[in-house]
Amino acid sequence: MQNDEIAEVYSGLKGKTLHLPDLRPVYAGWAEGRNSRYAALLPVINEYIDRYIDDEKFAKKLKAVDLANFTCVIYPDAEWERLTTMGILCFFLFAFDDMIDKEIDPDVADLASDMHSANQFRHETVLYLRQQLLQTPKRRGSLTTTAKPHAPHRLLPSFAHVARACAAAAPTQINQPLLAQDLEDFILSNGPEQDFRLAGQLPTIDEYWNFRHGTGAVFIFADLTQYMADTHLPAELAWCDEVRVMRLEMSLQPILCNDLFSLKKEMREGTASNLVPITIHEKGDSLDAAVDQVVDQMYTSAERFEAAATSLRAKAQAFGDGEHGKGVQRELERFIAAFESFQTGCFRFYMESRRFGILQYRREDGSFDIPL
Repeated sequence: MQNDEIAEVYSGLKGKTLHLPDLRPVYAGWAEGRNSRYAALLPVINEYIDRYIDDEKFAKKLKAVDLANFTCVIYPDAEWERLTTMGILCFFLFAFDDMIDKEIDPDVADLASDMHSANQFRHETVLYLRQQLLQTPKRRGSLTTTAKPHAPHRLLPSFAHVARACAAAAPTQINQPLLAQDLEDFILSNGPEQDFRLAGQLPTIDEYWNFRHGTGAVFIFADLTQYMADTHLPAELAWCDEVRVMRLEMSLQPILCNDLFSLKKEMREGTASNLVPITIHEKGDSLDAAVDQVVDQMYTSAERFEAAATSLRAKAQAFGDGEHGKGVQRELERFIAAFESFQTGCFRFYMESRRFGILQYRREDGSFDIPL
């Protein structure tokens, strides 16, 4: 039962208007678009939903999200096989998260309301994903289990296609141990988020960031950037300090953007993990002041990303102006564009998606006035 901490903050927001500025300048000049294979990808994703989701209401909700559209706007230039793989991965990640992080029905016992069952599901999922990617059940000691294997949860075999595609990719394109670790972090970060929600408490800003990059799942996509861009960059470029900065900002941007565009939906669902109410609660700020802080962070993040990308391009110059050097630079531009289009695609998806239902509140100048 939710106590007053979450309810009180959201109650104080009801009836107010969420004013959002035009955020397109944040992404000015970055790669964007929509993959032309949307019509072909849509039935693939819907078939996965029908096969692996047995709850008709949940299946209908997932179809309404339109994960094919999400995949097509974050990867506008991907060829068919890679686009399909990422569409299936998006289905898996969204389905897992929405099974637990959803509006709690007090009359229904499910993973969202049962921490013990959710923990078991998280642990089972980590084991399964590690077995698929690394062919080993090894994981963090605190989660070690000696239980006999049993039939996996209905959702888990949907990851098999992704695991096969990763195994078939060039070793230089996918660091499978890193990918497995980031998948594990996504699964386990869901735990503290659920803890706060079931306790009816808002985390502090620091506590929020302790789990939010994990639940955001973007590091998983960052790990697959070379694969999706189909590049074979030298390791000193693909895994250098600049790319680590780009990877962090690629995760931060969608989190901040999501927390602005999803606020109306998350008020309705009573979620504990949105930076706007957390900032209001911790700092005593107004709604407008909290929004301004998030928007400022978006611009600052974009500046850090562009600085890192500029430094990365300078590093590529060391490979010379010959054909090899020009080839490296061409691949590097595709690599950077894949980082950019993921962020611009998330922005476009959040803005237009029926999941958040805010497009009707967009003004001619690109700003939003969203009634809460």
